[in-house]
Amino acid sequence: MTRADLTLQISRVNKIDTTEVSVITEALFALIKDEIANGNKITFKGFGTFTTKRRAAKKVQLIKQKQTVDLAEHFIPSFKPSKYFLSK
Repeated sequence: MTRADLTLQISRVNKIDTTEVSVITEALFALIKDEIANGNKITFKGFGTFTTKRRAAKKVQLIKQKQTVDLAEHFIPSFKPSKYFLSK
């Protein structure tokens, strides 16, 4: 399912104009992205939690350039589904 499919489905089920649904979904995605970028976590009860995970610094090899590079510590987005989400 794409973002457009999601917008159309929500619009049909709730009988709301697709432009309104699109604005709301874009705002939701932007809010989730901003909160995670700031290191906060977002929990939707019965759905799951969006957080960040720490990745330690390490050495990586660039095979084509035949060299080793130090990769700094960084954080990546993560989603942990709730038990209810997994059971359905």
